[in-house]
Amino acid sequence: MILRTSLFAVSLLLAPPLFAQNMPAAVARLDHVAIWVVDQRKSIDFYRAMFGLHEIPAPFPAGGPRWMQLANGVELHIQPGRDAAVMQPRRVHMAIAVASLDPILAQLKARGQGWSDIAGTPGAIQTMRTDGIRQIFLQDPDGYWIEVNDALKKR
Repeated sequence: MILRTSLFAVSLLLAPPLFAQNMPAAVARLDHVAIWVVDQRKSIDFYRAMFGLHEIPAPFPAGGPRWMQLANGVELHIQPGRDAAVMQPRRVHMAIAVASLDPILAQLKARGQGWSDIAGTPGAIQTMRTDGIRQIFLQDPDGYWIEVNDALKKR
């Protein structure tokens, strides 16, 4: 009886917890980011010009969401139908890593579009990260905040 009880106790210790059986699997990767826009063409042109994104086929009829390709298989879904700009703080943003901020800054200057650091200081480039990565924050045509950093220079 003692041996049977000991074996049962050992089997309980070695078995995965019951709650682990119902837990979702770990996230493998980010699949896509979706934004809801007023002028779909303007948004597509913005993301193409600023970041070099290209459009990929979307499984929807004309007038539906359009998809653009980011790196590593992640997509940006641009959905039409919004009727007003987005109102959100800078801290709610997506981040796009580039090898150098210089082409982005040149593109922004050419467009007459400003940028800031996370605190909102106009024209500031944030350099407070201990790993040397620089960051700026800008808004797309609908007001979505985008952090652009030069983290690709380290990869």
